[in-house]
Formats: sequence, structure tokens, C-alpha cells
Amino acid sequence: MQLIEKQTPFSEMVMAIQGQAFTTSQKIADYFGKRHDNVLRKVRQTIRDCPSEFAALNFEETDFIDKNGDAQPMFKLTKDGYMLVVMGFTGTAAMQMKVKFIQAFNWMTEQILRWQEMGEEAQHRHALKVAKSEVKARMGSKMMNARKREKKLLALEFEQILSLTQPKLLFID
Repeated sequence: MQLIEKQTPFSEMVMAIQGQAFTTSQKIADYFGKRHDNVLRKVRQTIRDCPSEFAALNFEETDFIDKNGDAQPMFKLTKDGYMLVVMGFTGTAAMQMKVKFIQAFNWMTEQILRWQEMGEEAQHRHALKVAKSEVKARMGSKMMNARKREKKLLALEFEQILSLTQPKLLFID
């Protein structure tokens, strides 16, 4: 089998889930030109050979739906889990693919940090708006009515901020 030689966006190689970068055994198989069952065997061997605490943090068994609509096993791997699994893959092309995956993991980590920073800034600005709005409510009935309208808008704004700061799950075939 051959490695995938096309230019691939990093976002197809790794994904963000709950603030952490992951890839899958299926993606490893595809990009390294290996059969998925062989990659699964390598992942399971790696899990058996490494400390259980490390395995629990870096490998998660899950399923994907294949082209026939059947559930098939796969693993989600962190950067560290990925490194252990592909460490034994050899050859110049394999080395180039390893580097691409490392770059993709680093890129996704930067994206996650950027989302978190943007979220913190937005939450800070939102907290200032809420504080100003609460002061208005204390100034009299006219301001209190304005505060009631603002309160609903501020709650909606806060929900939008939270949705922007949480990376989206992407399902890529």
C-alpha cells in the first residue's frame, strides 16, 4: 500500500474534542496506506505494552460507521498515543507522514488555545456589560425596565460566547 501523497489540510488529520487534539486509527491507516485492522492490532499491542494510566489518557476505543452502515471499531488517539503507535513505521515516506501528523497536532493545539483565549476575552467583555446593566437596575424604575430587556439579550450573548469557545465535533468520512 502507498501513503496518501496529496496535500491534506491539518483539520482533516486531527480534530478537537473537549479542548484536546485527537486523531483516529482510521485516519492513521488511511494516511499511512495501511489496512485498518493492522493499525488496530498495533494500537491494541501498544495499549497492552504501555502503563495503564498512560493508555487510559491517550487511547479511547470507539466506533465508526463504515460505508455499509455497520459499526466498526476504531481508536481515538492523542498526540502521545499517536507517537507511540507510529514510532515503528519506517521509510522516508512514513517519516514525512509522521512529521505532517505532528504538525497537524501542533496546529490544532494552537487553534484550541486561540479559541480559549477568544472565549476568555469575550467572557470578560460580557461580564463588564452585565455589571453595567446591573448598575442601571439600581437607578430607578425606568432603568430597571431597560435592565430587564438587556438581561435577556445578555443571556443570549453569553450562550453565543460559550458556543464559540467550544470546538465543534467534525464528522469526516
